[in-house]
Formats: sequence, structure tokens, C-alpha cells
Amino acid sequence: MAQIYWTYNELLEEVHRRAQSVEVLGHTVDGSPIVAARGGGSKRPAVFITAGSHSTEQAGVSAAVSCIEELETEHQVYVIPTRDPVGMQGFAHVLSLGLGERPEADDFDQVESLLRDQGEVLFEEDDLLLALIGEYGYASARPAPERACAQYFFYQRLQRLAKEHPEALEPLRGRRVWMTPGQTGVAGTGDLGRAYTLIISLDGEILHINRFHDTPWSPIEPRATRDLMARIDPGISFDLHESQLMEDRYFLSARRQPDATNEEWEQKAASAVIQAISDSGATLARDEDVSALGNWFDTSEPGVCWLDAGRRGEGYNLADFASQTYGLAFGTEMGMYGTFDGRVNLAMITVRTAVEVFSQRHA
Repeated sequence: MAQIYWTYNELLEEVHRRAQSVEVLGHTVDGSPIVAARGGGSKRPAVFITAGSHSTEQAGVSAAVSCIEELETEHQVYVIPTRDPVGMQGFAHVLSLGLGERPEADDFDQVESLLRDQGEVLFEEDDLLLALIGEYGYASARPAPERACAQYFFYQRLQRLAKEHPEALEPLRGRRVWMTPGQTGVAGTGDLGRAYTLIISLDGEILHINRFHDTPWSPIEPRATRDLMARIDPGISFDLHESQLMEDRYFLSARRQPDATNEEWEQKAASAVIQAISDSGATLARDEDVSALGNWFDTSEPGVCWLDAGRRGEGYNLADFASQTYGLAFGTEMGMYGTFDGRVNLAMITVRTAVEVFSQRHA
């Protein structure tokens, strides 16, 4: 049974147990170390695996931890198991950073009372409560039947708020904003078990941690990731994501490569992965599922979607950056209403299968 890590200390203990070595890349806002674990063999180019830039997507984190020890390859393996160690520790934890002590925050009523009583309310409507406490922003958005994904709603809602009520976001420039996950029924997350992180830049751009890979200014999490990648020069990179919008379905997010040889091997690996996923009995995402995310995906075969960062905007995410700078790059999107074990297994199948193809290239 796959392990769910509810605290960062618990995750770090398991990382140290599994890894050949562990390196601290930097420290985030609560002092938590951002770590990279070493596994695999000694052969180059290296394999790079990461997860957890959206702290609500914990099956990818558990899979990344497992890969440290369980991925069998002659190639060097480097794993950043989570890129948001703050948000993974829950909404009460992030509230403690603004309040100075950990509060009781067991339900939405308690959270919203805290935001109103202890914070400066910046905006409040039926669908959103936004407040500033200390150096940080906090938002509560309760689950609702019409919201297939609470985080997607929040991201879009803040974008709209920036246009309609820019004064509400002005105090949050240069700050982190944490949102209640509100993922009722999602194993590993739930309503308040994590905190979804957005960062509002000094210029007012609203982005999450899986951005800032091609910007002069970036928060510590993507900066530490970029620094590691520059040193290890990975030949293949994985960012293990999940999607509430996919329900229990899966798709592979691939990237067009800047040279013909890499493009050929990206396609080979993508086809091998989706065959292995299909053979596992998993349900693949439909074209209409992926289209609902935006117009920046092209589908080459069922379950293989090629993301075009230029059409999406918002700059490069990790897989975009890796594909343009280093080599093959893939993201997973496991439907979050599958079982936790099933979601972890799909991530593991993805990595193992693509690394097998990668190893054939470098045999």
C-alpha cells in the first residue's frame, strides 16, 4: 500500500532511508529544506524526477519517493520529492506562519472565522474570502458542485479579481497566497489537509510554484530546482502531476523537442508509456477531457497530449523548461478520484516505462 505523507518530517525520514545521499538545495519560507535525493546508478545522462509543486497532488509525491530506491536503472537518478514542503503540511500549518502559532482549523467555519477575526479582509463574496495575515495571503473557497476543481477555480477567480477589483490584490504583490484545497473525497488531500500555493509577483502576475522557470525573478522552490538541473544536466525529466478534472482518467503530457533526435525519442517514450498505461487497465482521458483544460494541447494518440507553452502563456513550467533546455520531458496527469494506490502506480508505470526507452537510446 502506498504511503501518504501528512507531514514533511515524515517524508524526509523516508527519503533519507531510501536515498544513497540527500542534498539540501535551499530553504523555503517556514525554514523547511528543499531536498534532492540520489538513487540509480552512475551512468549519465541523469534521470530527474519531481512532484508536489501543487501540494494537493500527493500521489505524485509518494511515487517520487518510491522512485528513489525502486527505479532500476544504470543511470543517475535525482529526485526532488516535493517542491512545496510548506503547502503539503496543511492549512493549519500555513496559517501558523501568519499568526505566529498553530490554530485550530478543522473545518471551513473555523478557517473563515480566523481570517475575519485575525486578518485584514481584502475581498469577500459568496464564492471567495481573501485576507492578509502578517506577511501572507489566505483564501477560503468552499467546495461547490459546480466546481470540478477547487484549485482551478481559485486560479481563475484571482485572475478575474485582478481585472475587476485590482485594489483587492494590491496588498498581496510580492507575497504568497494559500488557499484551502476543498478536495472532498480525494485521498491524500481532503478539505484542509494541504494548502494550495499561489505567488503574486511584484508586477502583479499571479502564478503557482510550477512556473517561474524562465523568469529573472523566481521564488526559492523553482530557483532551487533550476540550479539542480543545471548541475546534473538531465537527459529525461518527469514532473508527476494529478488532476481533479480528470476524475479517474489519465493522460501523459509530452513536449515537442527542439531537435529531431530528441523528438523521435520523446515520441517513442510517449507511445511506450501510453501502451503500458492501457495494459494496466487504466482509463485514458478523452479528447473532450483535455480540451476542457485549455486550447494548448494537441493529441497524437489517445492519452498522449503535447503541451504548447506558447499557446498557454504564463511562461514555462518545469517540463517546458526541461524540454527546451535539457532533453526529454514528461508530465503525468492522474485523475484524483482514482484510488491513491492506483494513482501512485500510474506514476510509477510512467517513469519506469519512459526510463526503459531512454536507456535503450543510451545503451
